[in-house]
Amino acid sequence: MTTSLKHAFDGFGFIQKYNIDGPSQIVRFRASFIKSRTYKEALKNGHTIVRHFGTDPCKSIFGRFQLLFRNRDATTYSDDSSVTVQMVHNELLALTETTVGNILDPNTLESLGPLISLPYASVLDSEILSMPTAHVMYDEKHKMTVGYSIRITRKGHWLDIIFISDEVSNENKTEDDNEDKWLTGNDRFIYIIDNISERAKAYNRRIRSSTKLYRFPLEYASYMHSASISEDYLILTEVPLHFNKFYAIWNLISGRAVTDMFKWNGETMPTYFRVISLDTGEQIAHIPGPAFFTFHHINSYQVKDNKKKIIVDICAFDDSRIINELFLDKLRENIFPSGTGYFRRFELDLDTNTCIEPNANAREPKGIHCYSYANSLVPIQFELPRINPKFIGKSYRYVYATRAPPGRLFDALIKLDVQSKEQVGLWEEACKSPSEPIFVPRPDANHDQEDDGVVLSIVLDQQAKKSFLLVLDGITFKELARAHLPIHIPLSFHGNFY
Repeated sequence: MTTSLKHAFDGFGFIQKYNIDGPSQIVRFRASFIKSRTYKEALKNGHTIVRHFGTDPCKSIFGRFQLLFRNRDATTYSDDSSVTVQMVHNELLALTETTVGNILDPNTLESLGPLISLPYASVLDSEILSMPTAHVMYDEKHKMTVGYSIRITRKGHWLDIIFISDEVSNENKTEDDNEDKWLTGNDRFIYIIDNISERAKAYNRRIRSSTKLYRFPLEYASYMHSASISEDYLILTEVPLHFNKFYAIWNLISGRAVTDMFKWNGETMPTYFRVISLDTGEQIAHIPGPAFFTFHHINSYQVKDNKKKIIVDICAFDDSRIINELFLDKLRENIFPSGTGYFRRFELDLDTNTCIEPNANAREPKGIHCYSYANSLVPIQFELPRINPKFIGKSYRYVYATRAPPGRLFDALIKLDVQSKEQVGLWEEACKSPSEPIFVPRPDANHDQEDDGVVLSIVLDQQAKKSFLLVLDGITFKELARAHLPIHIPLSFHGNFY
């Protein structure tokens, strides 16, 4: 028996490390698959044993029906993590949209054990699905890491928000921590804790005692891949792609994918912006706005002369069809008809509980995502947006992204100027597919010049079937260097520079 993974989001986590020695002009490269139970069992058995984003593990109809009632079935939860890496409490984490992360040695990339101590790793009564964000955010002002998860149960839905303080605290510590009952008391993870290292155990204890949980009931459970933070607030976008229990029952029984548990309701329902205080964890506002879909926020910040107004910049689509367009059978046939999203800006007013688009109707609608095109700051389709990390939550000017028009997934790197509303930088070569552009500020920069730094991207040469690390000047967007790799790296999603 074998399994063919079906969706671009289904691959196993492949971690890469690039150690750049500028003076010596040397790049040291290391890479490894995450040695998760899911990965090792797939190699052993020749097929996957757990449900992926777009792939079902081919259980029997009876087995699928049981999943509706056995929410702790350990064989249904993937411990592989393939979306991004983040440094939290001085350890490197590989994260994805499941309840388990992986703690990695930042030098060797070897797995130290699973991250299973976050509050949303605990099972809720009658739980069906939990979808944490892989895009945790670091709040420089409050010295904490911010994350969230959608919790879906047969009895209701919840939004869990977590604040992980930089300071190790015993405020939330219990006797269960001393005896590691948290480790053995959750049979959801019974199959993945046999090889957890003492270092990983200590890290899980530290995260448990440093994390605060805030839980909010949800009328509708939306798919929320990412969010953003301003100086004082966490801003979440509850797009009208909603979990549908009837879809879920049918999909579990019929063996369809997680993607088919959600229904697009954008024709009749808005997107809601949920605003949470980073000081108290309290909800400040729940503001309706235009219906759209998004994977990635670009940035958010509060207006200088009115802190109750928040600018939220998003890479937006008119609807969620992009998810189905990322099934591999379509990508192999180069069926990518709609392209990716556009730069849309929303202004939230906390005093009036309203949302406006300052750039609404800037041009005539055109294309499949015609409303996003008409309302965009820059009429270019792109994804994987990044900015200078020193400007997260602040007024900013430049965005770096991968261009992705219809029929051409990730064909160029672009630099956008938010003030002039135009593209001011372009890198492209025939048959080259760049990954997410990561901006690295110049170490001695005073940040008066926001784009003073370099942009890093892993580029796949489709003809040569090789990859290279590309280095661009952040200001001129001209190529500074490239380092050819000993292997080819398939298109990846996210990374970070540390």
